[in-house]
Amino acid sequence: MGKVSSALLGSIIGGFAAVAAMVFWFGWGLPSSGQATHVDPTRADYVDLLLTVVTIFLGAIGLAVTVGALVIGLVALKTLREIKTEAATEAKAAAAVKISETMAAGLGHTILSEMAQRGELDEVLERVAMRMQSGGPEPDAGDQA
Repeated sequence: MGKVSSALLGSIIGGFAAVAAMVFWFGWGLPSSGQATHVDPTRADYVDLLLTVVTIFLGAIGLAVTVGALVIGLVALKTLREIKTEAATEAKAAAAVKISETMAAGLGHTILSEMAQRGELDEVLERVAMRMQSGGPEPDAGDQA
């Protein structure tokens, strides 16, 4: 909250500084280039000055809102990344715990035994036996030509 209030205060002070600079730059109420000075500024001069001041203040407020929105967006993006990373880490840890519990319960042995009884592991076991006999990987069919 302190950063937001300091940003608003900075934009207000910046607006005042910009208005003061424009008043001095355009020289309202001062003679310039030999022109006669108005003793009483006209209503149009006051309206012109007030519209300029309002425009500068609205621009300063718009700039402060834009910068605030960018900061909030960047903070939200960083927070979402941290949440995603934390969730992925916790999911990996929970999966590792569940897998080790399952293996400790003997479920993995039971699944492999059932697969062997159904004949699903025959080809894999044949390849393992061939590798053990030959002392290395099996030659491919394209290598024998």
